[in-house]
Amino acid sequence: MPFLEVNDFPGADGRAPVARAEAARHMTAVLARCWGIDPAIISCYFQLSPADAYAHAGEMPAPADTRRIFVKLHAIARTADMRRMAAAAVTRAAAQSYDVPEKAVVIYFFERTVSEIAHGGVLEGGTSHMT
Repeated sequence: MPFLEVNDFPGADGRAPVARAEAARHMTAVLARCWGIDPAIISCYFQLSPADAYAHAGEMPAPADTRRIFVKLHAIARTADMRRMAAAAVTRAAAQSYDVPEKAVVIYFFERTVSEIAHGGVLEGGTSHMT
């Protein structure tokens, strides 16, 4: 934990965008820096949204200029200031990696307490660290 779940769009060739590897590196690095955590505990999952799987304002396929890269950030709860720093840094990293304007990147935080997370079948609530 944390996990970045990135919903993006096919590249010009119809396949997954080549920007994913760069986005994974940059988003991981900036999030680790913002929150003072080890990048080794951050994972990225990418979900491809083809044109027939995304609508905006009721329009499908949505015009390219209305498409949003949707990032769900699953993590233990942080302060509003920490979320604000992460939102700005991860947005910038994603926008640069995908070569889109920052307004085309949307981040939602999905926060949990440590007692709501299990790794390898072990509930994390007994630990005192925040990762």
